[in-house]
Amino acid sequence: MKNKIKTAILTTFASVLLFPTNLFAQNIKAETKKDTVIIDKVVGIVGNKIILESAVQSQYFQAKARNKSVDKCSIFEDMLYNKLLVTQAEIDSLEVSDKEVDAEIQNRLQGFIEQLGGLTKVEEYFNKTVGEIKEDLRDITEDQLLSQKERNEITKDIKITPSEVNKFYKTLSKDSLPLVDLTLEMNQIVIYPEISKENIDEVKKKLLAIKEDVEKNGALFETKAILYSEDPGSAANGGELGMMSRSELVPEFATAAFALKKDSISNVIKSDFGYHIIQMIDRKGERINVRHILMKPKFTQEAKMKAKERIDSVYSVLSSKKYSFEDAAKLYSQDTKTAKNGGLVVNPRSGNAKFTVDEIYPANYYNIKNLEEGEFSRPFESFDDKGNTVYKIIMIKSKVAPHQASIETDYQDIQDMALNQKYQKAYDKWISEKSLSTYIKIDKSYKSCPFEYDGWLHQEIKK
Repeated sequence: MKNKIKTAILTTFASVLLFPTNLFAQNIKAETKKDTVIIDKVVGIVGNKIILESAVQSQYFQAKARNKSVDKCSIFEDMLYNKLLVTQAEIDSLEVSDKEVDAEIQNRLQGFIEQLGGLTKVEEYFNKTVGEIKEDLRDITEDQLLSQKERNEITKDIKITPSEVNKFYKTLSKDSLPLVDLTLEMNQIVIYPEISKENIDEVKKKLLAIKEDVEKNGALFETKAILYSEDPGSAANGGELGMMSRSELVPEFATAAFALKKDSISNVIKSDFGYHIIQMIDRKGERINVRHILMKPKFTQEAKMKAKERIDSVYSVLSSKKYSFEDAAKLYSQDTKTAKNGGLVVNPRSGNAKFTVDEIYPANYYNIKNLEEGEFSRPFESFDDKGNTVYKIIMIKSKVAPHQASIETDYQDIQDMALNQKYQKAYDKWISEKSLSTYIKIDKSYKSCPFEYDGWLHQEIKK
């Protein structure tokens, strides 16, 4: 379970020449001394893009693991559609920058962090370093951004008026109205256990001693990382992160890393994750591969108790109603991202403050699930997005129970449905036209699929 990314990452083979004349005669094989074992094959070609059986299987099993009812034919047709979008995006000279890709990867990683309770938990879950996770996401993210740009091109001139929304709503039967999930808006107050200067100095001395041992005595940095680094994702790999751009690294780390020459080692630097020393492995333009050793100063049990006492005292202030929750957050919360906004928590996936249940870290939801709007939890132990221990109080700012959408209470949702219907008609027309003018080849194992669009098989029909 931990050896593969749990998102829909398509397997790609960079060594395969994307030329549509004879790829179906070429199964991808692994040679052994005794046998030839087929490990993958091309099952679809759209323009000069290929679809591999492994990619279809991967998405199918991921859907099954999430208890989603799905079949391989519908997954395959979705892939045909996305490859068609990417192919046309390239024809239309649409591009995505490294900065856009990096930002989207970071956004997705942040979603994992919120779900699993910290970056360390993410690396443990995937059994990969953050660099490896990001690298796995890179190709599929770039394709998805390209396909999104092409979709935007298709629908860029489509608008919808209030009268069209009302007309659309009147055509809907009660059964066709969407069920709106339980959504919450939350404010929080966060207190961190204090780490003493002595503990910080101790960590810095350990890192400097390792640096000296490598530079003066010839010790191997990677061996030291395996022995001492507290980054579970990279320690087993000798601290190596893999090729990364500046925007994929936290600013302090990036500044120090990009200033290094090959094999040189940085001074001790501080980031939100702890304290590091970094060794440069390789640099290619604006992407680098480095090793690092991470150490985190430990707070004492006494510090933990003091943090607990402090959050309890904040709870007492809230219970006395001396301050509103928002004012108390501004006064007492140590979370710099939310304190200035009265503790309001922003959903990294959507960019707004609304969360569905499955977007809330389970330990947090357990402590707030029975609260009503305006109520706040008792203090509880949790983690921040870096995996650090914190103490929290969470208030429910708003709580909307699951319900069937209506135009009075969910106009935006109904408007989105009406607009999406117009978009879908435009997509249908676009697919019908482009699938007839684009080279498409489908393996016999998928030709009997009940495709929604007949154009996928137009070349077979011509024959």
